[in-house]
Amino acid sequence: RVTGQWDNVSGCESAEWANVALMVDGGYHVAAIPLTDLGIDRNWHMAGMRGTGSQRLVADDVLVPAHRVAPGGPPQPADQIFFGLCVLAPVVGAARGALDAVDAMFRSDRKPFMTSYARMGDSPGARHWLAEAAALVHRAEQVMLTAAHDSLRDDLGETDRAGVRMSMAAAGKDCRDAVELML
Repeated sequence: RVTGQWDNVSGCESAEWANVALMVDGGYHVAAIPLTDLGIDRNWHMAGMRGTGSQRLVADDVLVPAHRVAPGGPPQPADQIFFGLCVLAPVVGAARGALDAVDAMFRSDRKPFMTSYARMGDSPGARHWLAEAAALVHRAEQVMLTAAHDSLRDDLGETDRAGVRMSMAAAGKDCRDAVELML
């Protein structure tokens, strides 16, 4: 039986199941529990963050069958790259989507606000930041694909894995910088 609380569980208000961390006989475990067996304490009151559905999950003497509990632990080095890619891929996709939308505005006859240019594409400054944003998104995509390829290598040492993780972090920053240029 499980009794406990887990804070900031993003998406819990729309999920059907939760994976929660437990200590069983002094060891770290993960359990899959249906949300119908858990309570939701709506304690997340951050400005602009309501859509994350990040609330506190509460278990009060919930019966969890043994087949839904597994030993856990810190991710293995190869898994760390996989989990990093799971975070990076949607960020790169969002930056690519923003770039595609802005590129479409450049190709249209839309007049930029408060300028003398007839079209956005006529502005040298705007063309410059669009090119810079495109280069940043392209670089982030290439880093992501290279990291995915490298994560499958058996000969990847700890120094190489650290380099891949650093490259993925830089790719995330590139995406942020690209979107900031496009705003």
